Amino acid sequence: MNVFTGRWVSGAKTDFYWPDLGLVVETDGLRYHRTPSQQAEDRRRDQVHAAAAGLTPLRFTRAQVVFEPAHVRATLAAVARRSG
Repeated sequence: MNVFTGRWVSGAKTDFYWPDLGLVVETDGLRYHRTPSQQAEDRRRDQVHAAAAGLTPLRFTRAQVVFEPAHVRATLAAVARRSG
């Protein structure tokens, strides 16, 4: 199963993309995802991924990735099982 980083999908650069699973994962740190306008743009991207491309978008905060890696892995595994 291939995963790509920094790949352009549905007109947006993604953090992680699994084409075989139709899964896009974004990791949100406070530097680029702090303001309401930045967060609104994130939601629009998720909606385009889901509506136009039929992809499953997931978002994890930096804190989740660093301090809750078991939760992140479990969520990814559950979605992967469902998707493929």
